[in-house]
Amino acid sequence: MSERKKKNVAIIGAGWWGVEVYLPALQARPDVELVAVNRPDQDALDQIVERFGVPRGYTDADEMLAKEDLDAVVITSPHVLHYEHARAAIEAGCHVLVDKPMTTNAGHARELVRRAKAKGVEILVPYGWNYLPFATTASDLIKNGRIGEVRHASCLMATHTYDLFGGRGLAEASEHMFQPQKSTWADPERAGGYGWGQLSHALGLLFRLIDLAPTEVYGLQTKSDAGVDLCDAAVL
Repeated sequence: MSERKKKNVAIIGAGWWGVEVYLPALQARPDVELVAVNRPDQDALDQIVERFGVPRGYTDADEMLAKEDLDAVVITSPHVLHYEHARAAIEAGCHVLVDKPMTTNAGHARELVRRAKAKGVEILVPYGWNYLPFATTASDLIKNGRIGEVRHASCLMATHTYDLFGGRGLAEASEHMFQPQKSTWADPERAGGYGWGQLSHALGLLFRLIDLAPTEVYGLQTKSDAGVDLCDAAVL
């Protein structure tokens, strides 16, 4: 990574969530220079560049990685593209923040960690809850034995995403610049469903708190009208 005060950062796959959350957050940081953004469709890319004043836009992520002097990238592309985009960014020598799920294949996730270590860069999945004060306090209490030995942990998560995973969109996003794509959230062939899209938050927090590794996993699920998982239950 360079020694400049502001780090050059780019976004790969600037879709609904990337534009609504990551792009404004990066531009608000005094230590970040958002120098480029990637999205495959030119018309939408032009809208992003114009609205947010991003210096350069690319429809091809590999071209952006080759041409830009980047310190880090944020990957918010569809789930099934996370592996190839993260791998390309790591090989380009960039630190990587890849939105969950890290990959849709456990072997690919382990490979990315190995590649990042070999390149001397960091790869991180932004489990935001894990860094909030309540999570830090709870983790300290558990690790210091203040509430006893962990013998059982129960985690429940519920979100207003019935329509999203049913392929009917998200009412809360009706006035956003872009809409959540059905192909990302409600297509069983492209890692749609509650497990990939939401349960990963709960599991990230659970393992942050209890610091244990499961030896066996049992799971049940019900499916939405679109054919992806909607309600999930797991015993670890």
